[in-house]
Amino acid sequence: MEIEFKSKLNELFVFRELLSTDEVLLGNFFCSLSESTRLKFEPHPLTREQAAIICTSIGKDNTKRFVITKSSEIIGYLILDFNPFENELERYKKYGIKIDHRVDPVFAPCIADKYQNQGIASKAMKFIVKFAKGKKLKSIVLMGGTQQKNVLARSFYKKFEFEEYGEFYTAHNGLNNIDMKLNL
Repeated sequence: MEIEFKSKLNELFVFRELLSTDEVLLGNFFCSLSESTRLKFEPHPLTREQAAIICTSIGKDNTKRFVITKSSEIIGYLILDFNPFENELERYKKYGIKIDHRVDPVFAPCIADKYQNQGIASKAMKFIVKFAKGKKLKSIVLMGGTQQKNVLARSFYKKFEFEEYGEFYTAHNGLNNIDMKLNL
């Protein structure tokens, strides 16, 4: 699957699945991110070594990874992870919601700093939702929620009909987060 689209600034991008041959591009992307962006994305380390691990594990780890490219550069990275995450399962259980990782994957997106706020994430989100509906998934759970103080992110997800379920504290970053889930 490769989908071409244009940003608000009329630049051409491609949304596609991550390939095993993307190791260098993904490593470059991870290393280009600002500390501010890194602090908002926590599924795994953002290093060249992690890029190598990820690209080697494609098709073997129950995770769908997508990228947004511009020319030969990765400018966005999005994860749909179908593995059970006990912390997510337990938090949602407290809200009276049973999460089944096979049909309720966790989701984590990341866009390069210089391409944020250009409508690129919105286009990618539409492709993710279409993919999820095509696979007959029940929901998309925002991995680790979003930081409570990140009003822009919360508004972005609400625009796509994600619902807020509750607040929780994470000791490793000292922040309150909001659980958010999109029911499909």
